[in-house]
Amino acid sequence: MAQWIVDYLPTWNIIRISGIAAYVLLFAGVFLGIAQGMPMAKGKPKAAMFKWHTRTTWLAFGLGLVHALTLYIDHYSPFTWGELLIPFTASVHPIGSGLGTLAFYGLVIVLLSSDLRNKLGRKWWFMFHMLSYPVFIGLLVHGMVTGTDSGNIIMRMIYVFTGLSILGITVLRGMLRERKGPEITIGPKRATSGSPSEQNWVEGFGLVGTVRPKHLK
Repeated sequence: MAQWIVDYLPTWNIIRISGIAAYVLLFAGVFLGIAQGMPMAKGKPKAAMFKWHTRTTWLAFGLGLVHALTLYIDHYSPFTWGELLIPFTASVHPIGSGLGTLAFYGLVIVLLSSDLRNKLGRKWWFMFHMLSYPVFIGLLVHGMVTGTDSGNIIMRMIYVFTGLSILGITVLRGMLRERKGPEITIGPKRATSGSPSEQNWVEGFGLVGTVRPKHLK
């Protein structure tokens, strides 16, 4: 029965849709994570951006998992567990597939480190959190290289728009942080501990993760 269901699943469409949706959701999570730390983001809008930043990132992770598992049961060009888990060993598009595997591992590290932030400490958490940038870039290149829809003009526009958007908002936030200093925070504004220099260093960029302020738990 289970094999019959697998045989008749539209695996090719599931792979395409889950991959594209995971990338778009990750873009939304990264973008909202940066935007919610802007000086002008305050009150309810800031809390809403933080909430959706967390939700879209976890949804991206879930769809990425669906994408990988469907590649394993695909009828046309199935991947082995080794090709899925070991970067750059795939027989088809080894570079692009390897970047996708590394990006997925990086996303797992970012999400877990965010949940363990209190145990890791702010500096270590920040170092892991900065993996969000190579994760996003890795998935961008992965989609462009391996995606069967990457030649479509709409998909090309999506890749260009999302890439330039992350670059633009990162530069803008860096400029505003330079002027505003420690007022830029991760998540809704709350009391923090540690030296001022440590706060300045860590609170520069809020990308992806699940850092939960006390009043949001």
